[in-house]
Amino acid sequence: MSVDSGEVSTNRHNVWRDLLRDHFVTLDVATERDDASFGGAVRSDLLGHLRVSDVSSVDQDIIRTGELLRRDRERYFQVGLVRRGEARVVQDGRESVLRPGDFVVYETERPFQWWLRSDQRSPRWDLGVFTWPRDTIRLSDCESAALTCHALDGAKGITGILSRMLTDLLSAKPVVGDTSAIRLADEIGELVATVAAEACGLAGDSDQHSSLLRQIDAYIDSHLDDPALSSTTIAQAHFVSTRQLQRMFARRGLTVSQAIRRRRLDRCRRDLMTGRGSQHTLTEICFRWGFTDLATFSRAFRDVYGISPSAYRQARSQTASLE
Repeated sequence: MSVDSGEVSTNRHNVWRDLLRDHFVTLDVATERDDASFGGAVRSDLLGHLRVSDVSSVDQDIIRTGELLRRDRERYFQVGLVRRGEARVVQDGRESVLRPGDFVVYETERPFQWWLRSDQRSPRWDLGVFTWPRDTIRLSDCESAALTCHALDGAKGITGILSRMLTDLLSAKPVVGDTSAIRLADEIGELVATVAAEACGLAGDSDQHSSLLRQIDAYIDSHLDDPALSSTTIAQAHFVSTRQLQRMFARRGLTVSQAIRRRRLDRCRRDLMTGRGSQHTLTEICFRWGFTDLATFSRAFRDVYGISPSAYRQARSQTASLE
């Protein structure tokens, strides 16, 4: 789907604020420009569950305060990539200055602020924003918070490669089917998390520990359809104690059962997003991924995504009809 806002031309400040809220989360905008000199545009595309947005406007501050957080608790993992102009962003007690090509990771469930300014070459700045539902990113809250608001250099090294890839994604959305789009959204999110952790010096697990975790992750993914999947069966399959296994997952801020449930919910959510999911009942989908009753699945889905599975499927169906 492509949603192009065009130019804001009436009631500009309020319309612009509401436009940003429609595309992202509840935000406020502060600017010294009067209506006569104010304007902006947003274009968004969906790639699976990844929203790819291009935002341009005049000098302003974009703010998400604690008070605004209380109005909506939407949890998103975001990357902001400066394409034109300069930016300063603050979150989690850190502050970063970004120039064209640089990017930063931030999250919507905690306050943040962007200062966005044009440069001499253009009267407007341009910012690419990439938005994933937080629960689709395999990072614990602690791991994710450690990555936020570090300026990632878009001119060199592995961060430069990622910057160019994200810039290309802004320019041309891949034309793929639903299943491939979801897979691409996941893989791009994982790549962002990996590159950011490496650039921030946070990829500190030993090779042996990382290898074992990857094996365990793959085992969980391949056995999600088994209702008997548990910390005991996982530990036995990898010749470790359940206590050792729980310690490994505790570093991610999760218990083993929480990790299993989160992945099962994500697989169910993917099925609800695709055409394949429309051919099956909710009960069939939840049983397919290891849940044993619909009521438990529905409660867990609502707790994580803030919406019932049936409402989620209906919303996705309405979105798909616009594509």
